[in-house]
Amino acid sequence: MNPDALYERIGALGFRRWYERQLIESHLWFATCFLAIILVAAGLELLTLENGVRDFAFDAALIVGGCALGWHSWRRYVRLMVVAEAIGAQASCGACQHYGFRCVSLERRRIRACCPKCGNQWLLDDPFAAAAS
Repeated sequence: MNPDALYERIGALGFRRWYERQLIESHLWFATCFLAIILVAAGLELLTLENGVRDFAFDAALIVGGCALGWHSWRRYVRLMVVAEAIGAQASCGACQHYGFRCVSLERRRIRACCPKCGNQWLLDDPFAAAAS
């Protein structure tokens, strides 16, 4: 996801709904990672040469596939959570402390936010800088 897509999604859904969906999607990726760990454990339990090379290759592929799925889902979980946390930490209005904002514009990879309660505007830091580290 890039800043333009982030701006479009928050603008279309609103901050609160976007934030909720980010948390739901990230936790689905976490559950997928957990299932991948179970897949790897099952593959390790089944791994033996007693039933022939074909079964061994299948069990090894199960382990490798589970590791790949687990790694991918863990990376997606972490990235979604870091971006959501980076935006959520900046979502309070400095003037009236209202939580939430509307997107006004995108300025050099930074979202200009507007408080729906008092109209105060502020710039959000680039959330992808936090996700990259």
